[in-house]
Amino acid sequence: MSQVRNEETPMDPIDVRRMLPRLLEHPSREVVTFEKGKVVRRSHAQVHEDVVTTRAALERWGIRPGMRVGIRAPNCYEWLVHDLALLELRAVTVAFPDDFAARPPDELLERYQLSLLLVPGRQREGHTNAALAALDGPNDGVRAIERGTEPPPESFDQPWLVFSSGSSGWLKGLVLNRRGVEESLDAFVRAARTRSDDSMLLFLPISNFQQRLMYYAAFWYGFDLIVTEPVHLFRAMKELRPTALVAPPTLYEAIETRFGNLPRSKQLLARVLGGIARRLPSRSARDAMARRIFREVHETLGGRMRFMVTGMAPTKRSTLELLELMRLPVFETYGVTECGSVSLNTAEAHRLGSVGRLLPGPKVELAPDGEIIVHREHMYATGYFECAEGENEKTFIGGNRVATGDVGRFDSEGYLYLVGRKKEIIITSGGEKVHPELVEAEIDRCPEVAKSVVFGGGTLTCLVAVVLPKNPDDVEAKRRIERHVEEVGGQRQSLRVGRVVFAQEAFTRENGLLRPNLKLDRKRIGDVFQTQLDRAAS
Repeated sequence: MSQVRNEETPMDPIDVRRMLPRLLEHPSREVVTFEKGKVVRRSHAQVHEDVVTTRAALERWGIRPGMRVGIRAPNCYEWLVHDLALLELRAVTVAFPDDFAARPPDELLERYQLSLLLVPGRQREGHTNAALAALDGPNDGVRAIERGTEPPPESFDQPWLVFSSGSSGWLKGLVLNRRGVEESLDAFVRAARTRSDDSMLLFLPISNFQQRLMYYAAFWYGFDLIVTEPVHLFRAMKELRPTALVAPPTLYEAIETRFGNLPRSKQLLARVLGGIARRLPSRSARDAMARRIFREVHETLGGRMRFMVTGMAPTKRSTLELLELMRLPVFETYGVTECGSVSLNTAEAHRLGSVGRLLPGPKVELAPDGEIIVHREHMYATGYFECAEGENEKTFIGGNRVATGDVGRFDSEGYLYLVGRKKEIIITSGGEKVHPELVEAEIDRCPEVAKSVVFGGGTLTCLVAVVLPKNPDDVEAKRRIERHVEEVGGQRQSLRVGRVVFAQEAFTRENGLLRPNLKLDRKRIGDVFQTQLDRAAS
């Protein structure tokens, strides 16, 4: 994989206040979308024109600097255009994730003091509130609510209000700081070494602020962008052939599962040949041979991937090892919405199982209990505007420092490793503290395990694992999984699991076991399996 930066790509620091004129500096670069089943391509010059038109419409409706404008919609081209137009107007964008899908527009307008709420056209039908506007028109009679908002200073320090569930599963509202966001994005892009011939695929919800950073980067640094919804992900990869992708571990683990469904003889042959390929002296020869051996996987991803990032949750070690054998350029990263990107593995500096070395900007200290504390010169987020009582003070601890709630460690070469979540620590009946993530990582090493979730404490008298087998109907495979779990506990007492409860269906967003950001919803999984967990631990 080549990561040599194309010299024509400008690298001056990003300034979101100047995004509109920046589009004209690389007018031929494209935004590609699926619309009514067809591929639609728009140049940056066309994006510029559409943003100017949209800005004028927003002004006609009465939007002024400092006003709050909400957006509640699935991924679409209009989302990007309205977001850029609001930045141009110095209005504050409030992005609502799927969690707000059932909330009445009037309630959102009042609760969050919005002057305007933008939704898909079909959601505006039948509503009489003039402050409700369609992203994709028509928009007769729209009028913003005047709330006596003071215009922001020229620096426009707080353009965004966002919602994040983090690892808690409970939504929190964050006030983001422009300077901190720009510095974090700039450091990430420089480390990733984007090129002007790149094409980045965006498929996770744009309401997730990290996804919006992807199109800010594409527009500022000048590379192509593909925008789709999750349902069209594999079609977009195969047909539009992106070079860069940010995705949760579930996508990469799906590749491992598909490989694991092949006949064992075919798997063994591919692994043997892959091992031979990795010992070839030339990097290009290693890549070429791996592409032939694992041709189907590379073709599914489009055949041009050169930088794939994951890090929303822990990735199975077996998945990372298989992807490395396939010569797929997948790199783990670490960051949280409260403090931005913190660390990143790259082709030049990569340690399997770590989340990379620190990016320029953030400084990290480890608290006595191992909690990761991040310090930035310019805060990424200045605080919560909506959270549980005491949460703001517990997270934003002063001195431009953020307590992440993640427990980590560094190795001797500066690579950061995540151990688990501080609040997820299980205290056993014997008083021992156990990170469930460490136990899950060992269980997940079993090639027949798709995913495991470990519970303990409370009414449970021992650790209990909810395990999703790759083949839930294979009785013998379940027995092998149980033996593997016993062996794990036999090697280390702290990893001993007393009982295994088998799940019969995959953890998905649709059944509520994955949150919208595709992270495991531990609380929901615990609730669903509560009866079985209690029975197993008794």
